[in-house]
Parts: sequence; structure tokens; C-alpha cells
Amino acid sequence: MKYCKKCIMPTSRPGITLNEEGICGGCLGFKEKKEEIDWKSRGKELDKILDTFRSKGDYDCLIPVSGGKDSTWQVYTMLQRGMKPLAITIKCQYRTELGQRNLDNLISLGVDHIDFTVNPEIDSKFMLKTFEQNGNPSLVEHLIMWSTIIKTALRYNINLIVWAENSALEYGGSKDDRNKFRMDYDWIKKYGVTNGTVAEDWIDENITLKDISSYQLPYESELNKAGIENLFLGMYMEWEPEDVAKKSQTVGFEWAENPVLGLHPFVGVDCDFRVVHHFMKWYKFGLTKLWDNLAIEIREGRMTRDESVEYLKNNEEPIPNKEIESFCSYLNISIERFYELAESHRNLDIWEKDEYGSWYLPAFKKEFGFWKEFLK
Repeated sequence: MKYCKKCIMPTSRPGITLNEEGICGGCLGFKEKKEEIDWKSRGKELDKILDTFRSKGDYDCLIPVSGGKDSTWQVYTMLQRGMKPLAITIKCQYRTELGQRNLDNLISLGVDHIDFTVNPEIDSKFMLKTFEQNGNPSLVEHLIMWSTIIKTALRYNINLIVWAENSALEYGGSKDDRNKFRMDYDWIKKYGVTNGTVAEDWIDENITLKDISSYQLPYESELNKAGIENLFLGMYMEWEPEDVAKKSQTVGFEWAENPVLGLHPFVGVDCDFRVVHHFMKWYKFGLTKLWDNLAIEIREGRMTRDESVEYLKNNEEPIPNKEIESFCSYLNISIERFYELAESHRNLDIWEKDEYGSWYLPAFKKEFGFWKEFLK
């Protein structure tokens, strides 16, 4: 476990590698965005692409939306460019009141919308299994998201799906993945938060293929035959989280009063379970959403690396007790069982116990010269 010499991102985070100078893919991607990309030219290219999909059917494109900052700006951007989108949401299991208001606002911008709800009996059983085995609260959510959105495009004969950012470019990935303009199944396998699995991998005596047919991806050849494109909007226009949040705010997107997780009050405002997903990163990768936020602050020049380390030294993150309670209620397990399972997924390649029996990250202490309890 090593840390980027420019930001604070550790190599334990999935997709993060360091180059010979010790710089991570996220920082390299940021440099590429600032120095190598002609965004004006990219914007013109986007307009040309949209023209090829315009007015081919009832809808010009499909936009996956949650009601968050990104999906608000995706919808607004497509409407401003004269597209007629169909918006679709995979309804999270514990949508927040703020999340619902933001989703209602997004719809009021002028789109038809599908709110897709999965069978909670199957979903909770499936989610418990994946959480027990992989410690990933969002694995099932992402399986249903990829599958249902792509199937919806097929059913409505929509040939363009407009996603937000290419996370390989924004948060760190290989050079090839950072330069992908289209989402393909290889990208989903690497960055789709499914631990490289598909629905069929989870079939057993308690979960049948028919139970989880909604979570199955169609064959990629079927997409190619239908001519469906999965486009990353963030490859054609600059896509920085705070900037997108501020622009979305101008068209009605609401921030939380205080940060729900991490550094900013515009992150994680729509669903309790996504907060739990980021909490589990502490056990598995030795980081939280705060690390992502601080890394971006460093890249954008709003903080130095030393200032971000000082921030970590002087601040704690609250344990998301309310969100964990929601998660446990849905899975029908106790809080004690949740922490037993969380502990079973602690990454012993990066965590050790000190002389008092408390867990710590030796690599963090070596890199930054201190250790403290970050989650309280």
C-alpha cells in the first residue's frame, strides 16, 4: 500500500496505480484534462454525435438519473442541446426526502421519467448474500442499474444512453480506460462496482435465475446489433464535482445543510445505502469518500497536499448510524451482525493491530507521520 505523491490516494483503492514518479491515475487524468484536451472542440464533436441520434424515435436518448447533481446536469445539458430524453431511475431502497425533491425537480425540467422499483423480497435476500460474501452494499444496486437501463434502451428503441463521468478519468484508471469515450462491458466489469461479477454468478439453491432475471445484462452483441451507444458526457465537457453541483443548483438542485459524507454537502444526498457503500471502503481499502474529495481539492488547486493531510489530522468523520440502521432493517439483520460482517471484510493486507489491540494503517502512519481514529 503506497500513496500518490501528488494527492493522498492509496493504491488500495480499486483502479489506482502509480507511475514511476509515484503519481496516481487520477492525478494523471486531471493533468490530461487540463493540458491535453481541447474542450471547445470536444463540445462541437458532442453536438455532431447528438445530431446522428436526434429524432430517430419517440426519444433521442436515455438518461440514467438518481436526482443527484450529476443526473440533474445531464438532463439539463441534453435539453439545452435540443434532445428529447427519457429519464430512468432505479429506485434506491431508502431514498431520502431530499433525494425525492431533487428527483422531482429534475423531472420538472421537462422529461418523461420511469421510476423502476425491484421486488424488495428478492432484492434484500440478494443484497444480504453479496454483502456477506463481498462486503459490497451497492453490488446488487449496480447489477440492476446496468441491466435495467440497457434493457430499457432496447425496449424503447433508444440508441443513445447518456452517462455522466468516466470514473476512470475522474478518479483513476489505466491510460486506455481514461480515454474511453464509450462505456462497454469491459468498463462495467472494471469500474461498475460489481466486483467483476454478473447476476448468473450468484445463483444458488436460494436464488434462482428467474428470481434475478431483472439483474441480467443482455448480451453485448445484442447492443451492437441494435446500434446502442453508451456515451460519457464527461468526455466531451469538463466534469468537476463542485462545478457540476453549483451549476445544478442554478436549475433547482438542493444541497444538504451539512455534508452527509465526505467534505461536501452535495454528495450522497439521495440514498442511505450509498452512504453505507462508502463507509465499507474504510474496512476494505483504508479510505472513505473524504479521500476522494480531498484528492480532487488538491488537483483543482483549492488545497495543497499538506493542507489536506492537516485536515485529516484535525477532523473526524461521523459513523453513518442512521444509514446503517436503514441498511440493517432492509436486510433484516441486527446492527451487531452488520459490524461482524464489516469486520470480516477488513483487508488484513493493509490493516494491523497496535500494542493496545486497536486497528491502524501502518502505510498511512509511515507516509504521513501520524495515526488517529478517523471515524467516530
